[in-house]
Amino acid sequence: MIVARIVSLYVHYTGRHTLEAAGRVHVEAEAGRWPLTRVTPGERLDERVPVADWPRGAERLGRLLAAQALRIGAETLVLAGDTWARGILARRLPGRLRGRVTTVDAGGVPRPGRALLEGWLEQLFRGRMAAHDQALVGALLAQRARRGAATEGLADTVAALQRGQVGTLFLNDRGRSAPPVLWVGPEPAHLALTEGELRSYGVRAVRRERADAALARALVGTGAELVLVPERWLRLRDGAGALLRYADSPASSP
Repeated sequence: MIVARIVSLYVHYTGRHTLEAAGRVHVEAEAGRWPLTRVTPGERLDERVPVADWPRGAERLGRLLAAQALRIGAETLVLAGDTWARGILARRLPGRLRGRVTTVDAGGVPRPGRALLEGWLEQLFRGRMAAHDQALVGALLAQRARRGAATEGLADTVAALQRGQVGTLFLNDRGRSAPPVLWVGPEPAHLALTEGELRSYGVRAVRRERADAALARALVGTGAELVLVPERWLRLRDGAGALLRYADSPASSP
């Protein structure tokens, strides 16, 4: 499954399709990373514009959306909602963003507390990988081949996260298989394979947590990226690996 930088946009409007109509066009937008936005919603925008002012309002919103897209390095703008109102907005987006628009016919309204257009994003990105993430996978393979700034396997990856050494975390998308469990503490870098190891670092409040959730929390806390890789593309030992910010110094010869 992809981890994509996106701007999701839903245009609410149910009135007459004319600029002389009463009422307002309501626009919701969310800039963030998919699928992380399923559990950690990204930057939100919520605007209501009178229908008569919609062309001018759409141009202003287009500039705001372009700024959001630039800020997160968005690869795609996913646009849904009323066909007439969203069409006006799409035509007034800045040129650099217009070529990245994907339109979906999403029914219903977005659900509070969930990623905007969550179900449609799941379908849209299933089985795809962004060019940025493909490049990161290539970098991981290159570092792994020369035993450089990379790890593979749960134990080595957890150790690197404890040190804040991970630049990009790679996890295999294993579908419905049961994930392993880690021990965690109150801080993002408080994680270990065993309770005893974590307590040996002086962490008192410890608990068990699914490994995927613990790793995701650690990477957010340390500013690392996440790439979910289907096993058919790259099988990682224990389903985990990392591209490091720096390589460990080689051990001194005796």
